[in-house]
Amino acid sequence: MPRLTEGPLAGSYLPDYGGGSTVELMASIIRSRGGRSPHRDLDVMPARMLEDARALVYLVVDGLGFAQLQRHLARGQGAAFFGRHPAAAISTVFPATTAAAVTTFDTGASPTEHGILSWYLHLPDQGCIATVLRTTTRIGTPLFPEAFDLQRYYQVPSHVATMTDTMALLSWGEIPNAPFGRVGTRWQDRRRYDDLEQMVGTIAEFAAEPGRRVAYAYWPRYDGLCHEVGCTHPDLDAHFDAIDAALGELHRRLAGTDTALIVLADHGLVDVDARHCIDLAEVDGLMDCLATAPAGDQRQMSLFVRPHALADFDRVFERSLARACMRIDGRALQALGAFGPGTPHPQLHRRVGDVVLVARDGWAMGYTPPGTDPVFMPGSHGGMSEAEIRIPLVVVRP
Repeated sequence: MPRLTEGPLAGSYLPDYGGGSTVELMASIIRSRGGRSPHRDLDVMPARMLEDARALVYLVVDGLGFAQLQRHLARGQGAAFFGRHPAAAISTVFPATTAAAVTTFDTGASPTEHGILSWYLHLPDQGCIATVLRTTTRIGTPLFPEAFDLQRYYQVPSHVATMTDTMALLSWGEIPNAPFGRVGTRWQDRRRYDDLEQMVGTIAEFAAEPGRRVAYAYWPRYDGLCHEVGCTHPDLDAHFDAIDAALGELHRRLAGTDTALIVLADHGLVDVDARHCIDLAEVDGLMDCLATAPAGDQRQMSLFVRPHALADFDRVFERSLARACMRIDGRALQALGAFGPGTPHPQLHRRVGDVVLVARDGWAMGYTPPGTDPVFMPGSHGGMSEAEIRIPLVVVRP
């Protein structure tokens, strides 16, 4: 995983788009199922390793980064599954955040290609900051009319859609039928579950059905608990035990089905003390420099700076933000290849900030819109630390 040794982001990590990221993992999966991808295979799991499996399931445990997994294993956890099956370390995409990562899992496209960069996404052609996965504005109002053609608007390419096997999205709660689900791949089969027991049953049932098949499965609650209580809370340890037990049972139930089970995460997280979370709305003089509200996540933010206020912004940054975050020109960040390979999405350059802030170790950022309450999450992600970008990859053939 490349570590930057010079420039404004020195000490930060980029995803390994040279054969070690989820972009290449998806290329391996897609080719193994008869599809096409412009990206190279994952070095540790080329397509040929998966081609002979009748069924393939890639299960994403949201938030279970490599560092989180190693902490659990060091505590003696993981007896049912993770402790029995060694994990390789690969990297997620940048930004290391759910919106960008799961769109790659849904489509096989890099963030450069799909343009879904953050939980709060700047949509300049709509004149707002969107909570993109929920299809709402930043403050929770509906983003579009009910009949709005989301797929035509977002123009997200799908390499996953070229696969020739029976395809299914297996996910938690309302996710399979959420409006944003119409943006990328049109999965032929969508099934929901509401707890880990149902997840195991749904995956096992799908895998046992006849014919060649592939499924993308998703579990969100580990990430949710990290946001609520932090990355080392006893409640999180208990939930990891529940996930591990469920995967052990899934492994048992998949025996004899000729299934390749791939378990991984979309990103990792880091803990941040509330005293080290800066509300950008409260930074003296900052909002006077900006053309619109900040977009992004707690560990990376895109700022859209008014041309006449550039000098004022420089002073505000040095006075109030330099201790907490690094800054880079949005065009320079794209030139670094941070968003991955591929043909750039037509709106990418508009959605990346003029200036992008990347939080330093131990720091986070937020933005409180007027009339709303501040939100702080002790477990944060989206940045460029090793813990956020490095994720585990477990491949088993029960």
